[in-house]
Amino acid sequence: MGRVALAPCLESATVYCIFMFPVQKPDPDLLDVLNDRQFDADRASRLPLQFQADGRNASLIRLIAGGRVMHLGFADHGPLIASKRAQGTWLHDQVMAHSAACIGVDINAEAVALAQSLGVPNLHGLDVFAPEFAELAKQFAPTHVLLPDVLEHLHEPVAFVRRLAQVMPQVPLVVSVPNGLSLRNVWNGLTQVERINTDHLCWYSPFTVAKVLSRGGYTPELWWGTQIAPAASPKGRVLSALAAWRPLWADNILVLSRPA
Repeated sequence: MGRVALAPCLESATVYCIFMFPVQKPDPDLLDVLNDRQFDADRASRLPLQFQADGRNASLIRLIAGGRVMHLGFADHGPLIASKRAQGTWLHDQVMAHSAACIGVDINAEAVALAQSLGVPNLHGLDVFAPEFAELAKQFAPTHVLLPDVLEHLHEPVAFVRRLAQVMPQVPLVVSVPNGLSLRNVWNGLTQVERINTDHLCWYSPFTVAKVLSRGGYTPELWWGTQIAPAASPKGRVLSALAAWRPLWADNILVLSRPA
């Protein structure tokens, strides 16, 4: 099955995740391809993607529950913090509730100040490339780094990921990204429409997010597909059922990786 117990203090949570999420074996040459030792101009990539029906946030929380979590990009979109908190959907609140300890780091100083004004503790307005970030990581000593729906916003995602691996070389990284291959995108494409967050710079697939992580110094170990949230409408239930049948059609991709 490969190495899964990535942080000693989260060993029991990791074992729980294994039983919750059936694991398939990836292609035997996957690491050679991800690490540029092998090239294929038209690879039929079949990563061991498993589907989780209860949504992105719930799946992320299971992976970090009980740990010391550094949540990068915690603010999400600043203007939405108050409304998401009121609805109970702001991810950082859920991370705080289910972790042993948690700090939030975000480069958006205005959003950090807004969250602090709402009473959210242990927040830091920092660039990960700043010396202060490395000092913060050393002091906090996280067991997991959480990077949810951030990579698609970054100008230089490989450099960003590489910085994390350099600063925290023993700490597993939990990443989520919107899935460019989602069935929802296929449906929109039939009407010649792309529905997109206008701050996004790209779409990811299971392979391309794994490639970014690999070039940034991580080894991807486990993949999941999730919907943004549990289905609440007839259309949502149909999309969720089809994504359960074909996880490559899910809205989001989650990857658990460790520094190489």
